Amino acid sequence: MKRLLTIPPRVVTLLQDNHARILKAIMMTLVLITALYTKQYRGEYEAIIHNHIGGILYVFFFSLLFSFVFPHVKWYYAVLIALGVTCILEVIQYLEIPFMVQLTEHRAFALVFGHSYDPVDFIYYTIGAVFSVVFLKMVE
Repeated sequence: MKRLLTIPPRVVTLLQDNHARILKAIMMTLVLITALYTKQYRGEYEAIIHNHIGGILYVFFFSLLFSFVFPHVKWYYAVLIALGVTCILEVIQYLEIPFMVQLTEHRAFALVFGHSYDPVDFIYYTIGAVFSVVFLKMVE
């Protein structure tokens, strides 16, 4: 019986050699779509989803992004960089630097940088870092 679908050997080799990068790219796409959806969600638990779940997803996304863009950097550095940058952005929100306040008046920048300080967000950033560690450890 002849197979209807055969994968060329070059493609199989490419997938085997780059499986981690492919999984990271797929997961980044899913996380980004989900993070953007949390800002549009209407329904039960709307407040926690709008204000906190995005923090988990943003740290997870940026950990994946750093490990994807810099594949030779250890995975834990990617997580630490993502967690550090996200925490710094939260502190900048607390300081209410005029430039950042003006920048986040635009919806796109408000989605990326946030627009209000909440110390509880640090807990959610840490949860996102834990998810990042688990996923990147499994992929590597």
